[in-house]
Amino acid sequence: KACNGKGWNDDGTAYTLDTMATQGVATSMQVRRLTPRETERLQALPDDWTLIPWRGKPAADCPDGPRYKGIGNGQTVNVMRWLAERIKKAIAV
Repeated sequence: KACNGKGWNDDGTAYTLDTMATQGVATSMQVRRLTPRETERLQALPDDWTLIPWRGKPAADCPDGPRYKGIGNGQTVNVMRWLAERIKKAIAV
């Protein structure tokens, strides 16, 4: 509200969003997309976990699209570990 609804401060940084906000992360007046590495970290995967050979090309030439798809189709490591521990406890009873 202090920035008159612009979504970013005068120095170019975006302010934290709340449930009423309609803006995204803005840099230089554009929405910044998370990198595959950042999304891997959010899912508790090792860096470059999805950087694999693709269509006969080396891993270094793997485009971002298949990486985002693999991350999106996966499960968060921490959540799956928690679920497995709960199932193990339930079976042991």
